[in-house]
Order: sequence, then C-alpha cells, then structure tokens
Amino acid sequence: MLQRAFICLTLLTAACGGSPPTQPTAQPPVPTPPAFVQPVATLTGSVTATNGGGALAGAVVEVGTLSTTTDGAGRYSLPGGTFGSRFTVSGPGLLTHSGFLATSNASRAVDLDAFALDRFDQDYFRAIAHNGYEAPTALQPLRRWTRSPMLYVRTIDDSGRAILPEVIQQVVTLASSLVPQYTGGRLGIAAVEQGTGMRQGQAGWITVDWIRDASKICGQAHVGQEGGMVTLTYDQPFCSCGSRKIDPSTVKHEFGHAMGLWHSGQSADLMSGFGSSKCDENMTPRELQYLDYLYRRPVGNTHPDNDPSSAARVMPIRVTN
Repeated sequence: MLQRAFICLTLLTAACGGSPPTQPTAQPPVPTPPAFVQPVATLTGSVTATNGGGALAGAVVEVGTLSTTTDGAGRYSLPGGTFGSRFTVSGPGLLTHSGFLATSNASRAVDLDAFALDRFDQDYFRAIAHNGYEAPTALQPLRRWTRSPMLYVRTIDDSGRAILPEVIQQVVTLASSLVPQYTGGRLGIAAVEQGTGMRQGQAGWITVDWIRDASKICGQAHVGQEGGMVTLTYDQPFCSCGSRKIDPSTVKHEFGHAMGLWHSGQSADLMSGFGSSKCDENMTPRELQYLDYLYRRPVGNTHPDNDPSSAARVMPIRVTN
C-alpha cells in the first residue's frame, strides 16, 4: 500500500509541477502597401502664329497617336505617355507645321507655332527661303546661321594687289550693321580679322574676297553657310559707285545671301536677282519680315513647313548675281 501511494504521488508531482503553459500573443496584421501608380506624363503649352504671335484657337495638335484641339486662348494639354514623337499643328487657315519633340516621359510644357495663311505669302517664302524662284522643282532646305559669324576680310585681291583700307572699312562697317538687321537682332558680328589668308571652309567664319572681274558680275556669295564666301568685284566701272570701288547695295545684297536668303524674283526687292543700277538700297520691310520668319525655323526646314528630326546638314551653294 505504501509503495503504491508513493508511485501515485510521484505521478501527480510530475503532472502538476512547473509553470503553466503560456498562450501565443496575437500579432498585429501586416499592412498591405498601396499599389504603385505610374504618374501620367502630360504635355502642355500654347500655340501661336509664327507671323504675328497671336494665339491660335481651334488648332489641332497631334503628337504621335495623341491629338487635341487648342482652347480659345490657344492652350492645349495632352496626357498619355512618352513624348518623343513627331508633332503637327494644323487646322483651318493654317499652314501645317510638323517637326519632332525630344524624347521624355516627364510632364513638360512645349509651346508650338504655325503660319496663319491670311497674312502669309507661301510663294514668296518659298522663293527666299527655299530657292523657289530660280529652282522651283528643286527646292532647297532652309539655310541660316545659328550663331554670330566671325568676319575675315582679305586685304588683297585675286591678283595680289592691295585693297584700299577705306574700302575694307566700308565692308566691315556695313557687315556689322547688316548681320543684326538681317537676323532680327538675334546675331551680330562676333569678331573681325583682316589679312592675306582665307577662312573658307572654317566653321564660324565668313570670308570677304576680292576679284577684278570684267564679266560684269559684281558679287557672289554662299547662302547661309558657315565657312562660306562673299566675293566682291573690286574697282570695275560697272560695280563702282562714284569714287567708291564697290557700291553698298552689292555688299548688302551679298550679305543677304550669306545670312540665308535666295533671290525673290520681285523687282522692288534688294534680293530680286535682277541686278540694280542703284548705288545704295536697302531691303524692303517685306524682305526683312520674311527674313525674320526664316530665322524662326531650324536649319533644314523643308517646304512647306517641315522641321528636321535633328540639326540638318546642307550642302554649300554659291549664288552669282
């Protein structure tokens, strides 16, 4: 009996001894992170008339596959993705303008423009900007300077004879006033050098050269070409003006070519291409207006109004007058 009781006590001790079992602590729920929402890139901006700057209401703006119409103030907004596609601005009364936007997937503002046809002469612009008067079936891409040119004036002619210092100064003075005038104040003459050498083919330079030519051609020039030439016929009766060895109108005409203009075919113009008996004349207000339009488009713009996808290279062409 004693032995049996001992065993029972031992079993009870084994079953009841020690600390009571602990209950598991409830863990707080793990929060679910919110779903990531990719922000929508939005392209916004205003559309204005290249000729005049007024807001263009009702213009259709297309970028890639997206399209919208400007509001009454000429504003547009295009939400929807990456913008690196071709754009067009079109609509009633507008000359469609197309080009390319730099690739970006971020929201940004880009202002656009187009010519309003009620105050724009397409034929005239085609002539002076794309050589449409002399080569209507072989239109040229637009040429112009994108930085202020440096001027190199040779001090000798093609026979090695010296050019009078006052004639050199006449050309330097004229060029210094013409470049800002012809570019609407955008550019000027960056530097002037003189010498017996040449800067032909060197980026950033316009070289003024002199010839004694009896063919009655008073001037020649490369059109809108860095490293180009302006060649003037020196000390010939048909190209002189009184005691002056070269008439100012020739210098003004050739620098019109040098800054990007072709012949207009309009007799009233300095850039007509018909020649002139006047010692001195200036560009008409219309010529200067359309020259300003030319400088509102990038190099390589093609007829009627198509911008290149990148800076375009144009082959040098020299115009003889």
